[in-house]
Amino acid sequence: MNLRDLSYLVAVADLRNFSQAADQCSIGQPTLSTQIRKLEDYLGADLFVREKNSVELTDACQEILPIARRILADIQSIRQTAAHAGDRHRNMLSLGAFPSLASYVLPEYVFRIKQHFPELKLQLVEEKTDSLIRLLLDKKLDAALLALPVEHELLECRTLFEDPFTLAVCADHPLARLEEVDLNMAAKEDLLLLDEGHCLRDQALKLCDPSRFVEHDFRASSLETLRFMVKNGVGVTLMPSVAVQPEDNDIRYIAIRQRPSRIIALVWRRAHPRSAILETLAKLLAYKPVP
Repeated sequence: MNLRDLSYLVAVADLRNFSQAADQCSIGQPTLSTQIRKLEDYLGADLFVREKNSVELTDACQEILPIARRILADIQSIRQTAAHAGDRHRNMLSLGAFPSLASYVLPEYVFRIKQHFPELKLQLVEEKTDSLIRLLLDKKLDAALLALPVEHELLECRTLFEDPFTLAVCADHPLARLEEVDLNMAAKEDLLLLDEGHCLRDQALKLCDPSRFVEHDFRASSLETLRFMVKNGVGVTLMPSVAVQPEDNDIRYIAIRQRPSRIIALVWRRAHPRSAILETLAKLLAYKPVP
């Protein structure tokens, strides 16, 4: 017994006519009759009383028919639910970014994505780099904005933009009068860094020789906290250009002679089922948002 046989049973019961039921089911009448007979043999009970000009339902058919209708209705519900779920999945995209980037680029990126893909629903995730990579590999995240290099054989990367670093100092700092500074000139300054696990911390430590800079005991959880500390003269920090606020008169953002920077890329799993739209998004977002 299969779903097709149940649909034949319901069609004959509704129309009380094998010929009309066969037309409705888009099969030949002999095939329909054969399948009904096989179903009767399987159940061990006659379902229809076949007269010359009429078809009547047996008592067994009267009891089986409501069950068959429920089964077919449930199957239809399953198909509709799966179709709707597929639509939701096709229209949903999860995008991650690490904290020292997310709040500075996502608002503009989301606006641009919505302009080009108005039906796309975005789920935004802000996590540290290691967590984002783990979510990508576990298939819990479609794509993420990450700083290169991201070296994993299961991940694809598309470069979006280069984000230079500046040296942020308070407005009355001795270095504030300079248009450009060599990192060596800032040696022995109190260097403010993000807490462990932030990729910006690792990048800053690679650029600034820890043996020459004095790392401040204070560890911030966000760039905005670092900005507040710099503004109050507690120390200096490296600020990515996407986070620069030139209208802030209490801080000076000074170009660095060595031109340090980070490369931001869109990253996703290789063989992602929606690679085509992710490639399109990478092209759409391949520019540096205005801070």
